[in-house]
Amino acid sequence: MSITRLPEVSGLEWTLISGSRAEAMTDLGRAHADQIAAWRALPSWAGLVERATGPSRPVFEAVVASTRRLLPVESQELDWLAAGAGVPAEELWALNLRGDLGRDGTGCSDLCAADGQGLWMGHNEDGDRELAPLVRLVSLRIDGDPAMTVVWYPGMLPANSFVTTSAGLSFGMDHVPVRTPLTGGAGRHLVARHAQRQSTGQAARAALTEVPCAGGFAFDVADGSGGRADIIENAAGRQACQRADAGALRHTNHLRMVDGTRPGLAVAPDDRWLAESRTRVARLRAVSPRVGSATDVLAALRSEGVLNRSEDLYTFATTVVDPTADRIWVQTQGPAWCGVLSAFATGERITA
Repeated sequence: MSITRLPEVSGLEWTLISGSRAEAMTDLGRAHADQIAAWRALPSWAGLVERATGPSRPVFEAVVASTRRLLPVESQELDWLAAGAGVPAEELWALNLRGDLGRDGTGCSDLCAADGQGLWMGHNEDGDRELAPLVRLVSLRIDGDPAMTVVWYPGMLPANSFVTTSAGLSFGMDHVPVRTPLTGGAGRHLVARHAQRQSTGQAARAALTEVPCAGGFAFDVADGSGGRADIIENAAGRQACQRADAGALRHTNHLRMVDGTRPGLAVAPDDRWLAESRTRVARLRAVSPRVGSATDVLAALRSEGVLNRSEDLYTFATTVVDPTADRIWVQTQGPAWCGVLSAFATGERITA
């Protein structure tokens, strides 16, 4: 077991943790107990716990039970994380099921392309601005799993934002609304974690289509070894996939492949977050008519109208990967940092 503090990247603090699954997840919580406590002191944390343990408790308990049945390894990881941080496990479950208990705001943008000559994927990680000082990088080298690096919110299972792994896979996750959760499904963060633990793109894509999310995510998956990029929507038991083999794919925070007008998925036509998401994807489309390089992806995601700077929708970090060239770009406030992707995934900072 070991914990190493790495030099920061674009202002993001970075921790590398190695060991068995139990050791790594417990140490992840213990090493970041202060950061988890800082979020726990904010009203947003209390609001999520109150929703889960108040009116939504029957749904919350049903989704927890279903998740434990469908994904026992990832469920145990969340329990270990809570134990290490000294936080009641129920609170971390409430935090991690925030998008599985009904409508949950908006946030994040993805752009990917694969043309036979190259493969590029980029992700904007968005959330409440008050969390910006807490967001950081974490790398995990867990015995038996591919190594991975994540843009991490202290308290979340390391899975729900941007993740890249030593298996040559990179993931970006976008929230999509589900009004009526699938109580027999699994928490979407844990579905993401399950897919990211796989050793091949085929296995990861299967995990994202075979395990139903209680809530909803759009998963942008870049498979460097397979030379392909896909966007997979998994929302309340409904899944759909589109492969980026005929042009760039873009996604924000509304369903685009699964029928979002179906009962249980539909949100009101005048919903302000739906309007915001549609406006943002239209802007993303306008600024990326053609994608032929990682530079194109980074410029599009950092453009006005795609990059968010409001209090309730703030872009913490932009990450872009080019698996063919073995490069990654990370950008927060200042200039983008460019590094070696395969090293970054394992928790090694090598500037390109």
